[in-house]
Amino acid sequence: MNNNVPAIFTNTPYTTGVDVQLTELLSYKQHGKLSLNAKRLPATRQLSGNYLANIKGRGMEFAEVRHYQPGDDVRAIDWAVTARTGKAHTKLFQEEKERPVFLLVDVSDSMIFGSQLVFKSVQACHLAALLSWQAKQRNDRLGGIVFNQQQVAELKPTSRNKGLMAFLHQSQTLCKKIAFKTTQQQSLFLQLKRLSHLVQTGSQVHLISDFSQLDSACYKLINLMRRHNQVTVWQISDPLESHLPKQALQAGLKINSIKGSGFLRNQQQQKSYQEAASQRQQLMESNLLKYGIAHYHISAAVPLLEQFNAYAQ
Repeated sequence: MNNNVPAIFTNTPYTTGVDVQLTELLSYKQHGKLSLNAKRLPATRQLSGNYLANIKGRGMEFAEVRHYQPGDDVRAIDWAVTARTGKAHTKLFQEEKERPVFLLVDVSDSMIFGSQLVFKSVQACHLAALLSWQAKQRNDRLGGIVFNQQQVAELKPTSRNKGLMAFLHQSQTLCKKIAFKTTQQQSLFLQLKRLSHLVQTGSQVHLISDFSQLDSACYKLINLMRRHNQVTVWQISDPLESHLPKQALQAGLKINSIKGSGFLRNQQQQKSYQEAASQRQQLMESNLLKYGIAHYHISAAVPLLEQFNAYAQ
């Protein structure tokens, strides 16, 4: 990991790429108006504006009372005000725009890795910050879960700056390696289960992880959530996880993976490593497509906004 990492993008505070500073996360405020291109989502789950068409609207919210005018719906007459003033008044309503947004941010041990620009954990926190500022821009309530190998922060959806700042602070704190042990190690499955109980029907859900722990049980929980919510998967990865450089054999590179550890000693082992990574990726993509879940790939080796802007076009 190169500690002399350039700025993530123009006008962003300098980052080492190893840990996260609050100033970095706050800087994404200026990009809160960015939005994804709905055409890039699976056909079965396309967005209509910022929201899903097949999820019921959040209803109408009372705005004000004014004098009755010809053509107004008589069902909206405010009889209490009419009786008090002696003149007909009608209630005006506006469509509720607020919507809960939940983020699951994985900064566990497998995310503490990066070969070029930043650690995957850092990229995850930056992405979470960008999505948080977007929610704030839409006046949506923000909540979710941030977890590392030992700790978890659960945040119920809160509006205005309170929810956003709480999420940014927890992202910064849990992104660091903390010498704290619990009797139970945190896992992706446990946090998806926790999130499934926290999420409210009709919410927007963002899952941010490298998904190294993704299994059939996790798929079931994700599919359960997407039945009544808009679920988007953000997969954070590093180039070394899918393709090894030729110098790997010369250096006797040791690989730690979910299948175990070992040294690459010949080209066949290197080929097997890359084929296994490719098969796992294809399986994940096909499963998400089957469930109609939007899937975006974010590399830790490329500035975040450069990738996000490509999706937004």
